[in-house]
Amino acid sequence: MATGASTADLAVILIDARKGVLAQSRRRAFIACLLGIPRFVVAINKVDLIQYDEAVFRSIEEEFRGLLDELRVPSAYFLPISALLGDNIVESSKRTRWFKGPSLLEYLETVDIPAASESAPFRFPVQRVVRPNGSFRGYAGQIAAGSIRPGDPVYVLPAGRRTIVQSIVTFDGELPAAHRPMSVTLTVRDEIDISRGGMISGASAVPHAARHLEATVVWMHPDALEPHKPYLIKHTT
Repeated sequence: MATGASTADLAVILIDARKGVLAQSRRRAFIACLLGIPRFVVAINKVDLIQYDEAVFRSIEEEFRGLLDELRVPSAYFLPISALLGDNIVESSKRTRWFKGPSLLEYLETVDIPAASESAPFRFPVQRVVRPNGSFRGYAGQIAAGSIRPGDPVYVLPAGRRTIVQSIVTFDGELPAAHRPMSVTLTVRDEIDISRGGMISGASAVPHAARHLEATVVWMHPDALEPHKPYLIKHTT
């Protein structure tokens, strides 16, 4: 979940109307908040099994809003649903006349999600080196931020080298430009040691490189983290 949440603009959290707010609901909300998701949809499911009782829905909503307020979540939309019977999934349900909000699909299709800024510094984690033959060498991945065009200068880490983007290649052919969150293959002008886990960035806004960092760790193993034990941390890809 943490991997998926790291690139999401909105989180949908399901709560069983019969069981209320459980530890896993709190955990998922915390992880989604920690990874910077600014919008939440809290879908209280299986309302058919509580006879569409508004009082139960409001009680769960009040409890979970308290948690989201503690996490400083700026926006949350609560709605009652029945995934089995389709209540408030695609269309508003007549069995929850006390609920006046849009259905889940309607909300997801109309919620305001600001477009990612293409003016942000270019960041491209290399996920794979593509070598179909001896004459082609490309670097595949998903653009994490910004935009790129052939001819743009870039900086390669950890090699610490500068080069020029030669082409942007996709399955359908070469592109004149690409931006977040497109998945593409880049070729560069110079022979540089670039491999999986490397980073290609804009030459005018090079990311800060460090060997020491401070971080908040999401620890999900049932055994407690041992502070004095060494751990390996995987980053980029």
